[in-house]
Amino acid sequence: MRVSGGLSWVLTGCAVLVALMAFGRVASPLREWMAWLALVGVGIALFLAYQEQKRLRQARQQQQELQERLERLEQAMAQQRQGLRVLLDGLPVPLMLCERDATLRYANHTALEWFGFRSVQGKSLLALTLCYDLYSFFREGVRQEAQFTRSITLSFPQTRHVLASMWPVLDEEGTEWFAVVLLDQSELVRVEQVRRDFVANVSHEFRTPLASIRSLAETILEDPHMPSETRNRFLTTIVQEVERMTRIAEDLLVLSHAESLPPQREPVDLVPLIQQVVQQLQSEAQRHHIQIETELPDQLILPAQRDQMVQVLLNLLTNAIRYNKPNGRVWVRAFRKSLSAPSERSEVVLIEVQDTGIGIMSEHLPRIFERFYRVDKARSRETGGTGLGLSIVKHIVEAHGGRVEVESEYRVGSTFRVILPAST
Repeated sequence: MRVSGGLSWVLTGCAVLVALMAFGRVASPLREWMAWLALVGVGIALFLAYQEQKRLRQARQQQQELQERLERLEQAMAQQRQGLRVLLDGLPVPLMLCERDATLRYANHTALEWFGFRSVQGKSLLALTLCYDLYSFFREGVRQEAQFTRSITLSFPQTRHVLASMWPVLDEEGTEWFAVVLLDQSELVRVEQVRRDFVANVSHEFRTPLASIRSLAETILEDPHMPSETRNRFLTTIVQEVERMTRIAEDLLVLSHAESLPPQREPVDLVPLIQQVVQQLQSEAQRHHIQIETELPDQLILPAQRDQMVQVLLNLLTNAIRYNKPNGRVWVRAFRKSLSAPSERSEVVLIEVQDTGIGIMSEHLPRIFERFYRVDKARSRETGGTGLGLSIVKHIVEAHGGRVEVESEYRVGSTFRVILPAST
């Protein structure tokens, strides 16, 4: 503004001097001075014009630089927002942003998958989760306006035990939102329930024989004149109960080892291994009048831990013998098979143990691999079973990267199928 005003005054003065020189009656010497003054004024005007042009160029350059900085800043902020959204969408836990009235403004990919929605914009937290406990938790957290945590059970679309956390956050414009995060603790709850059930089952399994041993021992102690036949019968029962507790303890150790330690694999030929186990159980099979038949190739190499494979075969064959019918039969088959399903390994080894026994009713099949679960508790105790055999089989096979399947028809028989990868 100052340069523009000075330039205007200089140009005006120059115009006045030129007019006086052209139309006025001015003496010659004075005319020369006026000419010089006009030239000086023109020079000053040109200098001021140059300065004005320079200032304008600098102003335009500064404006362009500011515009470029603003564009770069907006681009960086957009990239940051996009990166933050990608980060939030990639979180393995559900995260939601809500207004104070529980209206959803954002839900990450995991939250949408959990509750089966494609978009949540404008929906309420209650409409998304169908959980009034979570909605009440949110309302209480809004009142406190601080980080808030509570354990909640969701029932939609499936039962989940979650640890819900929420806290207030501010966006770029200073608007207050509330973040809600759900941490799935269903597996921890399940494991804790399994642990409690396991402790209760172990206590029960040991309490029964211990009570029997104590009762019999007290009876023998209190009756020094007890007939020798009765005394021997009581002592025999005590020995049997001790042996039962020993078997339970041994099976628990085997199960613990299978769960906690990875198998030390080596190439094992299953054919002589199966033949050895069959030969080992022949005497028991003969006592129950059971015939064992094998269908085996000449050789079947499998990467596995030998002792654990023996344990699997012993448990499956023992069950097939003890829960069979008089004059029943047991078939043991092992073979290699190629699988065409893309989700499966290309080649597996199958071990099948089929019997003509009492079978398993369909309602029991989902639970037969649980610890201490018995279909027929009375018969299991009579045959010396601990209720851990199939659980041991399942854990050993899964530790080797395989799975166990069972097909059974009540009063007809059962087939247990062990599927193991043929290579590591």
